[in-house]
Amino acid sequence: MKKIFLLSLLAMVFTLGFQHDAFAQKRGKKKKSSKTDEYFDDSGFVNKLWYGGSFNLGFSGGNNQSFFAFGLAPMVGYKLIGDLVSVGPRVGFEYNHVRLQSFGGGPVYKASPLSYSAGAFARVKPFRSFFAHFEYEYESAESTDPDRDGFIEVDQNGNIITERVPFDNVYIGAGYNSSMGGLWGYEIMLLYNVNQPATTVASPFDIRFGLTYKF
Repeated sequence: MKKIFLLSLLAMVFTLGFQHDAFAQKRGKKKKSSKTDEYFDDSGFVNKLWYGGSFNLGFSGGNNQSFFAFGLAPMVGYKLIGDLVSVGPRVGFEYNHVRLQSFGGGPVYKASPLSYSAGAFARVKPFRSFFAHFEYEYESAESTDPDRDGFIEVDQNGNIITERVPFDNVYIGAGYNSSMGGLWGYEIMLLYNVNQPATTVASPFDIRFGLTYKF
């Protein structure tokens, strides 16, 4: 039920925004030499798009375990109301490599799980550099810790046990973007997953670093 409500909320934001945009274009529409000119002019669809993406790169180790992670998440935004409100899709993938060695110099176990996600976001930028961010994300995570209890398990054949687990993540938060009206900029966001499972030991906070173009 919660998932249906969130999807309905996002759909409503998209619908109201596009209706507002269509009305504004109709009210201020001028005579064009062709449909192509109208499509690519300053008020056209293409010129209201902005592009961005976040990435993560990490390595950690200890207690005979080591973890490596690399992820990319591109996104495209559409400016509904000037620079104030924008919405769009976001996709992502993350590659992980896990290495586990038994105590006492025993066998080494490895796994390379891959996770991917897709979702939609809405942003509100009341100030030039700061913005609020809302996002729904469906994540399919191949996890070495499917129970989210902090333990990695190995099967009888010596393979690290992985399992693909689906998650419905709902993020709210805020961020800073350095573009200041320019074309390129970097940004940092702090998001909180309000739909984090109660049984997980993972942090509900998500810190993202990324780049944007025309935001």
